[in-house]
Amino acid sequence: MPRFYVPQEEIKDIIPLKTRDLRYLVRVLRLEEGDEVEIFDGYGGRYLSRLFQEEGRWYLKIYEKLEQDSPPSFKLILGQSLLKGDKMSFVIQKATELGVWDIIPILSLRSVPILEEEESILLKQKRWQRIAEEASRQSNRATVPSIREPLRLEEFLSQSKGLKIAFWEKSRLPLRRVLDKIKTTPEEVTLLIGPEGGFSEREAVKIEENGFYLCSLGQRILRAETASLSAITLIQYHFGDIG
Repeated sequence: MPRFYVPQEEIKDIIPLKTRDLRYLVRVLRLEEGDEVEIFDGYGGRYLSRLFQEEGRWYLKIYEKLEQDSPPSFKLILGQSLLKGDKMSFVIQKATELGVWDIIPILSLRSVPILEEEESILLKQKRWQRIAEEASRQSNRATVPSIREPLRLEEFLSQSKGLKIAFWEKSRLPLRRVLDKIKTTPEEVTLLIGPEGGFSEREAVKIEENGFYLCSLGQRILRAETASLSAITLIQYHFGDIG
């Protein structure tokens, strides 16, 4: 059955379709009047609906509320330093598929300065949010990660909570050793991944001073996007719903 995202605040018995949504459901998926569509609201809510047309407009009519998705055993927050080109979009897409709860773009010393103007920030944030919505639809998630406003590294460090783990290529502390010490599943895990070129020595010191375990993913030097997805997978395997 086709799945379709409707923000929680827009959920009602009859949902009018916007032009972009109509194009996707009718022209791309080639749905017809009377076809069923599963709606998800980004917060775990799921609904069955039918497509119908009235006076030239198209709507979805909800006829059944499905069982709410169970909340995750813990919330995984990804702080991802900004990456070049489409790599940021790639990480957001795959992190969503892997079950990340929230994603926070980070401005660190070696980040490419791609968010210089406020307009650029808003446009990129909206685009990344749409990528997360689409990845949730494709991966059968009923929740959608929030792509938060970009933060400077210092701001991110001061706001981080829960079990805090960062990765640095010069670290000699294996992630496995840290996870083996944690006997109960934390309510929240915050991951921090550096940009191409990694964190500077000064940033690494600052990260540790703010209560992060500064870990290694092994002897191989990984691309930033590879490190992100490897770390998420390992954390989800240890605490979450992978494997």
